[in-house]
Amino acid sequence: MRLLYDASNGIEAHLILNLLEQSGLSARIDGEYLQGGMGDIQAMGIVRVMVEETDYAEAMIIIDAWDVKSPELDTDGVGANKLNTVVVGTVGLICGIILTVTFCALL
Repeated sequence: MRLLYDASNGIEAHLILNLLEQSGLSARIDGEYLQGGMGDIQAMGIVRVMVEETDYAEAMIIIDAWDVKSPELDTDGVGANKLNTVVVGTVGLICGIILTVTFCALL
């Protein structure tokens, strides 16, 4: 068996494994059950998708095509996440002011 893909977690590894199996290739996942083995620290590079040596070239073509179709993540913190943070913070501030005024009026 040869290393085909270093997955970030077991879900991603299973997605790739199922994609390969749909194409009739033999593959397996190594290290799937070791993810929580280091406590609160996320262990990196332990979930790997392995493929038969004879299927490696065809599997790489499938993985490359999958990478092209995968959407890019918004990792710079700009966009919807920033807007959600501002909205939630504003609503929280308004609720805090209302509760403070209400509590002070009761005293």
